[in-house]
Amino acid sequence: MPNAIPNKTLEVFNFLKKRAYEMRTVSYGRVAKEVGIFPLAVGNHLDTIREEICVPGGLPFISAIVVNSETRRPGQGFLPAGMEVSEHEFDLFWRGMVIQVFATDWSKVDISDIRQ
Repeated sequence: MPNAIPNKTLEVFNFLKKRAYEMRTVSYGRVAKEVGIFPLAVGNHLDTIREEICVPGGLPFISAIVVNSETRRPGQGFLPAGMEVSEHEFDLFWRGMVIQVFATDWSKVDISDIRQ
């Protein structure tokens, strides 16, 4: 049975789905502002989305489109726990994941079986 996903996590997910449809990255700060959470909490919500929605659903990590407003890249926390890559590999993996996120029809992603 899936883990419970906090309500704000689903709000973050729905906001990211809209940005993916627009083929746009978004800053951690903008995500926080849009859903009413502290910027430092965004990473926890993104981890939950990756581990509870994307990985089990065989989906690209939609969290890849959330980036630092200055570097325009995600933090190392974007990778699943235990996954380590070189800086060059990180950039290639991230860019590939963003392309997959933009190519996915997120409107067809059913998360109704995830407990809230």
